[in-house]
Amino acid sequence: MSTTPPSLDRTRTFLKNSTFFGNLSDAALDVLVRKGHTKKYAKNGVVCRRGDPGDSMMIILSGLVKITNTMADGKEIVLSFLGIGDLAGEIAVLDGRERTANVVAIEDAEVFVIHRRDVLPVLNTYPAGMLEVIEILCEKLRAASLIIEDSTCEMQARGARGLLRLAQQHGVKIKEGIRIDLNLSQTDLGNYLGLSRANVSRLLTHLRGSGVITMEGNKIIITDENDLVAASEQMSEADRERN
Repeated sequence: MSTTPPSLDRTRTFLKNSTFFGNLSDAALDVLVRKGHTKKYAKNGVVCRRGDPGDSMMIILSGLVKITNTMADGKEIVLSFLGIGDLAGEIAVLDGRERTANVVAIEDAEVFVIHRRDVLPVLNTYPAGMLEVIEILCEKLRAASLIIEDSTCEMQARGARGLLRLAQQHGVKIKEGIRIDLNLSQTDLGNYLGLSRANVSRLLTHLRGSGVITMEGNKIIITDENDLVAASEQMSEADRERN
């Protein structure tokens, strides 16, 4: 990890054009840019850990991070992936308590860090900015609820639902369909879907063979969204017996 003095103009332009900070006045934005700072993390670098003091929040300037927690048996659970322009650490900043999850760089990443003592007065002055932070938090909570709900599904439906969720959050429309613009290992994808790496490989192989997806390196392209939706709605045998 290293701290690098960024170009204030570059950071300011990014925050104004690519984040909710663009809703602030120029004067308020200038204050945040001056008081914040950037940090760079190498791949697999830990941005923060669960239980750390919640004294700052972070905006991803470049790269990709994952939000994770660890089960009692040591297994990693991925709650979400965050890319350029996304916000991390807002829960602890709003309530002033400790971090609720780990943030780990999946690839080299740069983040803009703003401390709670500096950002809260600005958000209190500009309710639209505070409202957007709350909306971001609500969206993450809804996604977390879906992950819990999906964990009761059989493998194919769980995988399909997870891919559709990633497409909604990180999808880019291209000629072939929807590309999930995340360069993920099968291990990280499995920890997000709640599947073993071997089952992720089986799932992707099945979906490719069915013409539902193609691969661009580690990136998944959904070529038949309707079929993926149909797969996400399939019930297990136990579900059918209950119904």
